[in-house]
Amino acid sequence: MSRLKRTVSETIKGHTIGTTETTETEETETESRELMNNHYIELPNGAVIIGERKEETRTVSMAFAMKVGSADEEDSISGVSHFIEHALFKGTLRRNAFEIKEPIERIGGSLNAYTGRVSTVYYAKVPDTYASEALEILFDLITSPRFDETSLELERGVIMEEIAAAEDDPYDRIYDMTIEKVWDRDFGRPILGYQDTVGNLKKEKLTNFYDHKYVANNVIFAVSGNYNEDLLKNTEKKLLSMRVNGSKPVAKSPVISKKPLWIVERRKDLQQVHLLLTRDAPGRRNKDDFDAFKIFNTLFGSGMSSILFHNIREQLGMVYNISSEFVSYADSGAFMINATTGPKNLDNLVASLKKEIGNLISRGVTEAQFNYGKERAKGKLLMSTEGTLQTLSRFLDDVVICGKPDSLEDLIARIEALTIDDINDSIKRHIAGPWNVSLLLPEQMQNSTFLKEEHFEI
Repeated sequence: MSRLKRTVSETIKGHTIGTTETTETEETETESRELMNNHYIELPNGAVIIGERKEETRTVSMAFAMKVGSADEEDSISGVSHFIEHALFKGTLRRNAFEIKEPIERIGGSLNAYTGRVSTVYYAKVPDTYASEALEILFDLITSPRFDETSLELERGVIMEEIAAAEDDPYDRIYDMTIEKVWDRDFGRPILGYQDTVGNLKKEKLTNFYDHKYVANNVIFAVSGNYNEDLLKNTEKKLLSMRVNGSKPVAKSPVISKKPLWIVERRKDLQQVHLLLTRDAPGRRNKDDFDAFKIFNTLFGSGMSSILFHNIREQLGMVYNISSEFVSYADSGAFMINATTGPKNLDNLVASLKKEIGNLISRGVTEAQFNYGKERAKGKLLMSTEGTLQTLSRFLDDVVICGKPDSLEDLIARIEALTIDDINDSIKRHIAGPWNVSLLLPEQMQNSTFLKEEHFEI
């Protein structure tokens, strides 16, 4: 389904939350508390319900997030999580494919899903008067798959085309080939899988993986908008009816290569050079370092006023696309600089990047840059409260990765508490030293000092 989150951390971008086995005497007991002035409920079978009510809106967004993704697969079944995501939309025991999507789309709503490395998320946005119907469809979708052989074969062909499209797209390709080498095997596998593994994923392998992973102690239900208590009670009843597999979900984070890597691929169909530089970055459990580095990433590569865009694109004119990305899991993450330029500009681009990064390490960020990063980050958080799907995305990301969500007020307060020294200390910890380098090059490109050096270090 949706590919919008292929290259970022699980969000609408894998931690256990109150997981215990369900017994007959426990089934009506829950732990509930007010959070974000709304709802957080841990069920005795390990399922979690989290909600933020917005009475001023006329929409409801909801999602079932399964704490399973490509990092939970074995090599021989690489791509199975993504295949299951596709397969569930082909029909349930009660609904065919048309009956899954048509009732939601008919009333102006939307229905979609995405697979990441530690989660698979199924979500819908509907008018508030149809919230109950959307819940019925989404729950049916994740609990009663048909796995019809004919439909599976058709969808296999669709996924093969999706893999081919990702391999053809330079940004997708440079990202996948980098992560495959820089991260450990579990996190390095492409989310879509490989042509050969997807080609060999038969019904039995899909059903075995589904039966083991699509269980109560792996599910989070998130909702935002103008919903009522009846929706939460209905959801709680449904989640308590789900199977429990008895195993406790284990938090996963990527292991980053300690040795700097030089990764190059040449292609006949390219006219430009695609460059991706990567370094290890802080995980979310280290909140102080995570917050500081997130502000650095914002001021460095987010928006047209960022350092990268303003100094390299606007002032030097040597790139069209340039940005940075900070991907973070519980205990580790990655920082990436992505740029596209002509072959004749590669050496100058690399020199300019070294200059900008070197200045940050030696001199630190300016007061103006620091304020830009903080204010932009706060503003984006505040603007995320306007839409129900944006709000759901924000707190679901926290729950999937870290187990518990932070309130908007806490997030803003943490940003406000950061000092310019916090940012500069984080910069020195994480961007000084050797970097991993990935290059997609035109096949005949030769003349470049950087290609001869095979090294990028600040």
